[in-house]
This record gives sequence, C-alpha cells and structure tokens, in this order.
Amino acid sequence: MATIRPLQTSDLAALRELFRSFPHKESQQRFQGIDAGALADFFTEAERTRLQAAAGPARRWIGEEHGVPVVFAGLQADEWHSRFYPFRFGRVAPLLTHRASTGARYEMIHTLIAASREAGFGHVSVRIDGSEYDLLHLLQSRGYLLVDCSMKLSAPLARIAELAPPSRAGGMAIREYRTEDLPAIREIAAGSHSVNHFYNDPHLGREETNRLFAAWVERCCAMSAATVFVLTHRERPCGFAIYLNPAAFNRALGAHLVILDFVCVAPAARGGGVGRWFISQTLRRLGKNFTMVELRTSENNYAALGCYEALGMQIISSDFILHRHEP
Repeated sequence: MATIRPLQTSDLAALRELFRSFPHKESQQRFQGIDAGALADFFTEAERTRLQAAAGPARRWIGEEHGVPVVFAGLQADEWHSRFYPFRFGRVAPLLTHRASTGARYEMIHTLIAASREAGFGHVSVRIDGSEYDLLHLLQSRGYLLVDCSMKLSAPLARIAELAPPSRAGGMAIREYRTEDLPAIREIAAGSHSVNHFYNDPHLGREETNRLFAAWVERCCAMSAATVFVLTHRERPCGFAIYLNPAAFNRALGAHLVILDFVCVAPAARGGGVGRWFISQTLRRLGKNFTMVELRTSENNYAALGCYEALGMQIISSDFILHRHEP
C-alpha cells in the first residue's frame, strides 16, 4: 500500500528524478532540442517556489512505495475560469504516476478527490499524456470525463514558407492589434471557435463558454507577453492570431520558443488558403525574436491540422483532457 503525504522541501531531489524519468515526451524534447535534465530542473524549481509561497495548504502530495517516491500530484484553484460558470474550478497539475503501481495511483486519485471536495471545487480538470491509457482508465473509473484529445504541433520558424496572398485575400491586410479592434475580435472569438474541450463537456453551458473565449482574447490583448496580429478585410477585423512568449521557460532552457495560443478567422473570411497565409505571414514577422513555434489543437479539428501540416508543422505529442464534476 502506498503512503501519500504532503510534499516537503526535502523531497525535491526525488521529485526531480520523477520529472526527469517521465517517458512520454521524449519525441517532443528531441524535436525541439530541449534538454531533459534542464526541463526537470525547471519543473522542480517551480514546485520549490510554490512550497515557499504557500500561505495555506500547498496541496502538493508525494506518494511512496517501500520508501521510494513513485507518484506526485498537485491541485490548485482555477479562479479565472471560475468566473464564467456557477461553480468553483480546480486543476490537477502535474500528475506523475509512471513509476507507481495501480494501487498507488488509486490512492493518489482518491487523495485528489477528497482535497477537491474539501476546497469546494465543483469542477476539476486534468491533462495527461496521450500514451497513458492505463491512467486514463483509472481516472474514468473515478468519475473523470474524457472531453478532448489535444495534439501539439511544432516547427522551426525557418521551415515556415512565405506564402503569396491567395486570390481569396483580395482587400485583406495583416497588422498589429489596436485597442479599437477589441469588440470585433471578442465577437469573432465568442462565435467561431467551437472545437474545444470546454464545448465537449455537457456540464458547461455553451453561452458561458462563449463568454469565456471572448474574455480570454481580451485578457491576452492586455498581456505584455502577448503579440496579437489582426487580419482585416477592407480595414474591418475579420480574424486574429495571438502569440505568447513563455519567457521563464525560454530563459531557463536557453530556448527561443513562441506559442500560437489562439488563432481564429471569421467564417465569412475563411477558405482558399486565407488562414494558412495569415499564419505564415505572422510567424515570419516573429522570426527576429524566436526560432521555434508550437501550438495545440483538438484531434478532431481536421481543418486546423491540415493547415498546420501544410505549413510544415508536425505532431510531436498528444494529451488527454479530462474533467470531473461533483454532483
């Protein structure tokens, strides 16, 4: 039987080894040139910071079998998403079980469920690797609902070809975001992006999720770490692309990665290669500061997958996304 207890500073060396030994992201690390040891250091230091900053319970647990750490999990409040739904959100991150027995995994899942109830979370999300089918089945047996399979794609920016404007792009232009664009791109975000795990969850209202996406765009536009481009047709916004700079990650790993966080073209402006041209042009404008791009999309967003693959991106990892709701 596993012993589950709160994480302590003295556990951090063992926790680093759990991060370092995680077997399911090796293809991504090779493709993006990420050093596994440096990545383990980055994750471990983040846990150290959380322990030191915690004013109340840190909600981080480590589990041992025969005195050896084999499982780790963290639970945190998700106050931002809680604003849009009639219950409080929580998030499990990370969840490392690759060295644990089935019994130890059950013990950790039960610990997380009990802590979620104690914290008053009515909705809890968790993301696990797309190879962890055994963990997926354990979570489903304890009330977690599979709501998406997320595909991560990446490419060196040097691989992204500069595309000529398609004939469909007559009257279209690309420029940086202006504050007066916000109402238009909020409207595009709220009504044009229905392939997402929030829409797949029957416990989450569609109108609430529409408001969430509109608010997320507004939040990103105000971020210093975000670069936002706007696609216009006859000077009226008809699409946008939001890129995020993970500055702490880039500093720690010596990387020059940019994340395409959210891209959307209004339905009336789609077709004929407009989206592919829009993304290629915006990525080329970022080439002075970044060398690699990554993004996520749902496994059934076939139009997006085709667009990204045509641009030269390739799938480098996948994740299952699950939600659990308290009755």
